[in-house]
Amino acid sequence: MNKQYPKGEGAMFSNQKQNDKQPDWRGHVEVTSPQLRELLAMAKANQANPVPDFKLKMQVASWNRIAKNTGSEYMYLSTEVYNPESEPVPVPEPVPAPVVEQFDDDIPF
Repeated sequence: MNKQYPKGEGAMFSNQKQNDKQPDWRGHVEVTSPQLRELLAMAKANQANPVPDFKLKMQVASWNRIAKNTGSEYMYLSTEVYNPESEPVPVPEPVPAPVVEQFDDDIPF
């Protein structure tokens, strides 16, 4: 079974550099609620069994794109929380509605 990690996204844009020490690209990444829950669960698990040099890991993928509005080149980013120790969260099956039997009380005995 393929594991599904919580996903987020972001973008990087060319930076208008004032000097050579500034970055070439600047941008942002949005951390979704499911990602934050996964990161917090990993941090809490480390508190129970502390690991020296513990770090949380996010995987990042990037695609070059061109903005429709401005024609400017930018990088689209996709992020995933990387947790090789966790199992995918099972999707619960829908609970069927209870069957209610209807009795015809008009039957004389």
